[in-house]
Amino acid sequence: MIKKIFTTFIALMILSTAVVFAADETSPEPYKYVSINYGYSIECPSTPRVVPAEIFFDDNTKKGDVLVFDFEVANDGSYNVKRAWVILFDAFNTNAVPDFNVAQKQLIDQYLTELQKQGYEGLTLVDITKDNKGILGITAKEIEIDEDGDGKPDGIATADYQSAVAFFRMSDNRCVAAQLIGSNDLNEAAVNNFRTALSTIKKVDLSAKNTEDNSKDKDNKKSKDKKSKKDKKK
Repeated sequence: MIKKIFTTFIALMILSTAVVFAADETSPEPYKYVSINYGYSIECPSTPRVVPAEIFFDDNTKKGDVLVFDFEVANDGSYNVKRAWVILFDAFNTNAVPDFNVAQKQLIDQYLTELQKQGYEGLTLVDITKDNKGILGITAKEIEIDEDGDGKPDGIATADYQSAVAFFRMSDNRCVAAQLIGSNDLNEAAVNNFRTALSTIKKVDLSAKNTEDNSKDKDNKKSKDKKSKKDKKK
């Protein structure tokens, strides 16, 4: 279950001590977030506060990040997430899910039909990028549930809110599930921002990034050393 309001101490610390944060999703200054834990980058409309997925969902099996763009503090001190993107890895079994780029239309349609039974609606095959296809949809407002435990649906549960979801593979074949969480009804601007962001997700070579960062650190150290020597001469 999504912890839309979460009071876990670690999550609170992450939200309250993160870097300067712009809550406006329409900010003209984009921000490139690079995940050092999962080796990917994504272009964001503003600087997010990042919460580990296992904390946000209270599920240690989740692997990924939750990029929080807007939240409010409730009277009891808990945090109500108003807008966030969830990026999960190893999110589906690659052997059980058709390759959306090469599979026959009939096979993909069968998969979409089965996926709708799991609480999704409006599912469609889309271009994540021009070379990579994925599934985009909305979580269902009403979900059939088994109330008496006989294995058959006999009741309807109504969700408090809906969210946009996407399933696709990255260039290194990692299976990604992405989700747009909003406390209010989804709007066109938020969904368009979400779709645009998905097209920017790229694999990051962390070893190369570490080398680049180390090189910058060395250059900065040299610059400081030179300045220090000049100061001493004075």
